[in-house]
Amino acid sequence: MAALQQHWKNLSVSLADAILTISMNRPKVNALSIGLLNDLDQAFDYASKNDHIKGVHLRSNFSSTFSAGVDLSDMHERCAKHHRPTIDKFVFDTISRGATAPLRCSKPVACSLDGHAIAAGVVLALACDYIAIGTRKTFRIGVTESAVGVPFPTIPLEIIRHQLEPQLAHRLIFDANIISSNDFSIRCERSEIPDDLSRKWLKMICERPLKGFQITKEKWWSDIIKLISIDNEQEKKEYFDTITGEDCLQAMKQTLTK
Repeated sequence: MAALQQHWKNLSVSLADAILTISMNRPKVNALSIGLLNDLDQAFDYASKNDHIKGVHLRSNFSSTFSAGVDLSDMHERCAKHHRPTIDKFVFDTISRGATAPLRCSKPVACSLDGHAIAAGVVLALACDYIAIGTRKTFRIGVTESAVGVPFPTIPLEIIRHQLEPQLAHRLIFDANIISSNDFSIRCERSEIPDDLSRKWLKMICERPLKGFQITKEKWWSDIIKLISIDNEQEKKEYFDTITGEDCLQAMKQTLTK
């Protein structure tokens, strides 16, 4: 475990009672950089392949924020260079694999959501099998891409539609609203200490035979998993043309200067 901790620079990991706890630990707000996304992909893959791990607990090491999503300044810089291979790789490979790592994991995954979750940070939480929401404080949840003209790639769009009630999903995606965690009406449990709920759920699930859970999880996420393997050239071109357009670049720049 010490060697693994050293390998995953943006995560704090621990193993106890066959539960692998993955705590995102990239200052200051767990912005989803290439490094953090790759670490998440590798850590969940590690959990899938190791028989001594029965479940995974995803959380943040920061009390205020779960994940602020992709760093907008970094995205603006990438888009301003108009280099399509770099953008394709980051959006349709690195982000896609990192954000879907929990749903691709063969073990049950519980998420403790106890701080701000924005854009891809919301998608990452929704890709988990169980969500416990903290109630000691209110925090912000939002899907803000459309506010700066960034179109939704198919995979995160489908995760949101799969996991949320249609009215809430539509409100978040099209209005780009930031809502209170109190108004985030999702199938979940709430507690002042969400970590306790996550561990309690994992303990319950891990006491059952694993194979039945794995088959059911594969079926639950089957449509999303199929999409991950599709190389959609038209979508990549549309995304690149839009996100490198002057209107989108200007909207991102204005947001960054606020």
